[in-house]
Amino acid sequence: MSQSALRNRDYLVYLTGATVSLHGVWIYRVALGWFAWELSASELWVGIVAFTQFAPAVLFGPVAGVLADRFDRRAVSVVLNSLSVVNMLILGALTSLGYIDIGLLALLSLMQGTLDGAHAPVRMSIVPNLVRADQLHSAIALTSISFNLSRFIGPALAGLVIALAGVGAAFVINGVSYLGMVVAMLVIRTNPSPDATEDRKHPWLELMEGLRYARSHEAIRSLLILAALGSVFGRGALEMLPVFADTVFRGGASALAMLTSAGGGGAVVAGIVLSRGTRWLSIRVVNAGLIVGGLLVVLLSVIDRFELAIAVVALLGVTLALCGVGSQIILQTRVDDQVRGRVSSFWGMIVFGGTSLGSLAVGAAASIWSLQTAVMVTGAVLAVTAILVARARS
Repeated sequence: MSQSALRNRDYLVYLTGATVSLHGVWIYRVALGWFAWELSASELWVGIVAFTQFAPAVLFGPVAGVLADRFDRRAVSVVLNSLSVVNMLILGALTSLGYIDIGLLALLSLMQGTLDGAHAPVRMSIVPNLVRADQLHSAIALTSISFNLSRFIGPALAGLVIALAGVGAAFVINGVSYLGMVVAMLVIRTNPSPDATEDRKHPWLELMEGLRYARSHEAIRSLLILAALGSVFGRGALEMLPVFADTVFRGGASALAMLTSAGGGGAVVAGIVLSRGTRWLSIRVVNAGLIVGGLLVVLLSVIDRFELAIAVVALLGVTLALCGVGSQIILQTRVDDQVRGRVSSFWGMIVFGGTSLGSLAVGAAASIWSLQTAVMVTGAVLAVTAILVARARS
C-alpha cells in the first residue's frame, strides 16, 4: 500500500525548496512570454523565445542524464541552480536598465533553457533516492501538485509584479527563488543507488546503453511516444497564450496571468487525483487523455469569450497534466535505478524539446496564416494521431 511521502523528512525539505523555486520559474515564464510579445509584437518571436526555453533539453538533457547516473545528484543540482541565479540576475539587471532587445532576450532565455534542461533529469531522478519504494507514487504526485500549484499561483504573482515593479523585477525574483533548491540540496540526504559502486563505462557508451534500454522496454517506449505527442501538439499550442491574451481577448498581461493560472489550477486537480491513488492509471488512460486534449485545443482555437477560454484552458491543464504526470509515474515505477537518470533525461528531452518544437511551429504557422488556424490544426493533429496510436496498441 502506498504511503505518504510527506512523512519523509528529506523529501519534505526537497519539496519545500522545489516549491519556492517553481514559483519563481512560473513568474519568469509568464514575464518572459509577455516581454517577448511586448518587444516584438510578433507571433514568430514569441514562438522562438518559447523554443529557446525548452530546446536545449534536447541537446543537453541526455548528457545531464549520464551525469545524474555517474555523480552525486545533489552536487550537480547545486551547481546548475547556482548558475541559474547568476543568469537570472543578469537578465533582470539588463531589463531594468533598458539594455535589452528581443535578440538578447532570446539569447539569455536560451542560456536559462540550457540550465533548466540539464537540471530536469537530475530533478526527476533524485526523488526516488529520497523515499522508500512504497512512498514513490505519493512523492511523484506531490511533486506534480507542487509544480502545478506554482503554475496556478505564480502567474497571478507575475501579473502583480509586472504591474507594480516591471518585468525586470520578475526576472530577479526568479533568480532569487533558485536559492530554495540550492539550500534544499545542501540539507537533504539521499539513499545510495543499489549500483552506485559498479564500474563506470565511457559516458557515450552509457548513453547508448540507456537508449537501448528505453527502446527495448515496450512500456517505456510507449510512454515516451505519448509524451512526445502531448508536448509537441498540446503544450506547444499553449505557449501561444500571450498572443491569445492580447490579440484575441484584448486583456494584456493580466489576461495572460489568468489563463496561465487556469491551466495550473486544472493541473493541480490532476495532481491531487493522482496523489490519492493510481490503481486505475495505465498507458491506455494516458492515450485517451491525449485524445481529449487534442479536442480541447481545437475548441480553444474557435472561441472568442474570455470566460469560456479560461474553462477550456483549465480542462487542458487537467488532461495534459494527467498525461504528463501519469506517464512519469508509470515510467519511474518501472525503470531500473541504474539507468534512471538517463531514461529520465530522455523523458525530459522529449517533453521540453517537444514543447519547444511545437511552440516554434505554431508561432511560424500563425505568422503565415492566423493564430486560430494554426492552433486548430495542432489540436486536430494531436487528437487524430493519439487515436491512431491507440488503435496500433490494441
